[in-house]
Amino acid sequence: MTYYIYRFILLNIMLSMSYIANAEPFFDWTNNNIQLLHGNDFKLGDKTRSLLTFEHVNGWRYGENFLFIEFINRDDSSTEIYGEFYPRLSWSKISGQTPALAFIKDFSLVGGYNAGNLPKSDPYKAYLLGAGISFNVPRMDFFTLDIQAFKADNIRTTGIQITPVWSVPFQVGSLHFLFKGYAEWQSEKATGGSSTLLTQPQLLLDVGQLLDQSNKFYAGIEYHYWHNKFGIKGLTEKVPQAMIMLNF
Repeated sequence: MTYYIYRFILLNIMLSMSYIANAEPFFDWTNNNIQLLHGNDFKLGDKTRSLLTFEHVNGWRYGENFLFIEFINRDDSSTEIYGEFYPRLSWSKISGQTPALAFIKDFSLVGGYNAGNLPKSDPYKAYLLGAGISFNVPRMDFFTLDIQAFKADNIRTTGIQITPVWSVPFQVGSLHFLFKGYAEWQSEKATGGSSTLLTQPQLLLDVGQLLDQSNKFYAGIEYHYWHNKFGIKGLTEKVPQAMIMLNF
């Protein structure tokens, strides 16, 4: 599993270098944001935590890349650092064709690498490889569904991860809102225990829009829900978190 992930990431790098060699702009588009969150009643360890997250996404000639890195302030241990990287190759960009079904925007081959600095004795690492579908959904910025094989270093078996991701802008009167997030289901073989469901939907008010700086500064809440956390049957987190987000 790890071998194929490395090969896939290497393929992305080779295609990227070829793109640069042709003297074209590397990214067709990019977007970044910094999120600050604070919540209580986390399970296993420090109950109250503050998180600083950096997210980056870009599109280029043959696909897209997404990554995030989060820094978690914990009193029960050193600062936790965790990140995920997902390179994606686009079928429509590579082939120059579009899917025959109108409600499907694109297909993709997607890999993933997850890593953290804890536990200190055996830092967490996991590898993913699979396929993605991007849908055309009215009034949504995007809606994607990834189905991937999942292998963590500390788990003997390879399982499945299914991840829908969405973003929906909407208005209430003159106020602009954004409803975004993801859900992540992992099978028993992926966790080495019980199947899990992690979801973090966010409801955000475009505060910048009130100051004629639309899509720059948001404030709102994130609801963190993790059923069978770490594959531990019956251990469920339900944590609403205050959130602000700077988009650039």
